[in-house]
Parts: sequence; C-alpha cells; structure tokens
Amino acid sequence: MRNKITRKIYYRITFRLASALSVGSGENQYSDSDVIRNSAGEPFVPGSALAGIYRSLLKKEDAEHYFGAIGQEERASESRVLVYDARLCTEEKKIPYRSMIRDGVGLDEWKTVKPGCKFDFEAIEPGAEFVTCLEQNWEEGDRDIGREIAALWKNSQIRIGRKTMRGLGSVEDVAVFSRSFALDQPKELDAWLDFDMYREDDWKGALLAEADLEGAERKDTISLEMALRQRGGISVRRYTTKVSESGETSCPDAEQLTYVMTAQGEELPYIPGTSWAGAFRHHMERLCPGCTAAFFGSVGERSKIRFSESFIEGAEPKVITRNAVDRFTGGVIENALFTEKTWYGGRTVLRLEIPRDLGEETALSFRQALAASLTDLHMGVLAVGGLTAVGRGIFEGEKLRIDGEEVPVSESMYGKILEKLEGK
Repeated sequence: MRNKITRKIYYRITFRLASALSVGSGENQYSDSDVIRNSAGEPFVPGSALAGIYRSLLKKEDAEHYFGAIGQEERASESRVLVYDARLCTEEKKIPYRSMIRDGVGLDEWKTVKPGCKFDFEAIEPGAEFVTCLEQNWEEGDRDIGREIAALWKNSQIRIGRKTMRGLGSVEDVAVFSRSFALDQPKELDAWLDFDMYREDDWKGALLAEADLEGAERKDTISLEMALRQRGGISVRRYTTKVSESGETSCPDAEQLTYVMTAQGEELPYIPGTSWAGAFRHHMERLCPGCTAAFFGSVGERSKIRFSESFIEGAEPKVITRNAVDRFTGGVIENALFTEKTWYGGRTVLRLEIPRDLGEETALSFRQALAASLTDLHMGVLAVGGLTAVGRGIFEGEKLRIDGEEVPVSESMYGKILEKLEGK
C-alpha cells in the first residue's frame, strides 16, 4: 500500500542543442524519418522518450520505485514522477530553429548494409532551445529523484534521440529551476494550487546553483579529447540541388557539411561522429584485424564507443573547380566540370568515450589499435572524409587529454596513450 503524498516537487529544465537532434515521428514526408512535430508544426521531444532516458540512467530498483513497475497485480505500480514534453522555448530568439536532412545507409531486416540503398532522416540543427518539466509526487521515505535527474542534465549525461553514440542529441547551457510545496501546510498548499509550471513568472528566483547539482558525474567511461589543426581541406560532402538566382554566383555541385549558426546565414563546417567512427574503425581493422568487432556495434548490438561531432572553427571557405570524373571508370568526363566548396585553416576537437571496463579478451588489441590510431591521426596517416588520397581530411594534433589529464602530443605518444587507456 502506498503512502500519502505529502509534497510536490517541480523541476524546470532549459537546454540548448549542442549537436543535431533527431526524434522520429514515423512519418516520411520530408525524409525517410521525419522529426516529430506538434499540431503547430514545431518539433518537440515526447515526455515518454525523456522518461525512457531517465529510467536507463537509474539503477533498476530506483527506476521501478520512481517510474513504475510492470508485474503481478500486487507488484505493479504507477510512476511517482511525471515527465513532460520538451518543447521549443517560446521567448523571442535571435536564431530560430532549423531542420536539415542527413544522409545514411539503408539497412535490411538484419541491420546490415543493403547494397545500393540510401537512408536519410530529418534532424534539428544545433542552437535550438527547449524547455521541459518534471513533477515528483513525494511520499515518506522517498529521495529527491528529480534533483538527481536534473544533475544528470547539468553534467551532460543526458543525450536525446537517435545516433547518440555518434554525436547526435547532445545538450549544453542547461539551466535548472526548482519549486517545492508541502501539502500539509496551508500556505504552501494554497501556493501549489496557484502554481502554473507553464507560467514564466512562477519560476522567478527558483534557479538552482551548480553547487546544488553536484555528484552525478559518471566514472564508468574513459573520455578522450584531442584538439586538432587542419593541414588541408575537408571533404565530408553533401551534394546540392540548389539553383542560383539571377545575378548570383553559381552554386557548387557539392559542399562540405555545415550548420547555419546565425540569423545572417553564417556557416560552421563540421565532421559527423559517423565519419570519425568509420575512419577509426577502418584504420584500426587495418592495424589489427578483428579488434573492433565487439566494440563498434554489430547486428542487434549498440556501439560501445561514443564519437562526438566536431565543429571546425576559424576555417575559410574555398570553391574549387576541376574536371568532372566518371564515378565508374575513374576517367575524365569530356567537357564537364565539377565544383566543390570546402574549408581550410580551421581547428576542431575530437571527443570520444570508451568503457572503462571493456570486459573482452580482445580489449588489449583494441586499446593498442586505438592508441596507434590517435598517434596516426596526429601524424596525418589517418584521415577523415573523402578525397583523402589528395590531401583532404588530414589533421595535426595540438593537445590531448585523457580523463582530464594532458598527454604530450608527439610522434612517440603511443605508449603514454596506452598507459592511460589501461588505467596506469
């Protein structure tokens, strides 16, 4: 038998997308998988999706106690926590949200690549701001589980939607507000009856400081962060079908992937996490065949390695025109040109996370191949994207941190990296 609810605790969480967000609706009007939208046509994140994320980050007993359990009639229980949709912030914004279509490869029913098949999906570009709320029905003996969830938000443990292991769904600029009402006190009961979580004024003075949200950092992964400098152009392409308007310069046939970051249309090139993962997996397999099978994902298994998206800052765009090449023969197409927009001279950061306990016999060979690949990335042997044979996608390491500790970047850093990955 459940105890009486003696307190109502509310949390309001605002956040900004640090990378693209894709939460599918099942519709395919614009792509093979469109973003879910409300009746006003605005994207949102369903409360059910957020509740699933929260449950996955809690211990099983906590998840069942606070979010409900399914079982025999006497064991089944409803959720003590109400999770609300994350909707776009309604305040006036300088940068409205933008959606984009991203390409992928088609998979068959066994989740393996289907030859000649393409898959695309819609995503919301970084910069869009959302707000969600959480309500806890407090009973005697309960913990403030809402505060623990808010701390996970604040410590960047929450990632939303598809392809979170490849950089999508990351958030930043998280702000947490909290209101609490003791229902057994008449004044607070009246205040609760007048409270409206959708009314901005009801959250004034309720912002929590960072010190109030400590203790949620997880230590089950090793984080690596490598600052990189471009040594050439970058070519992770999207092919354009734009038509130039009268008097404008002609649009390129292909261009490096970019996000539009300002209302004036300023672009920021980026490298998707999928491109990093593909480059590292291929290179590591060449170094040590079979070392990636248990860690990069396979049929029915999620990848254990998380790659970030990398924004290239300070780069300058350059439009290059060359002879068009026949994709089948590799020969020049007569009287045809190909124009590409690429970017040079920028800096970026590669971030990746691996499990601290890999728990496999092949873990040593995996660590060795990863350490060698990071060294090869610094030396220009490992490149990312297309046209790598002609100098695209080559970087030079400037700084490397593993779990916050700096590792000197040099051609002989392999041993130091391996020691850190092994916890020495």
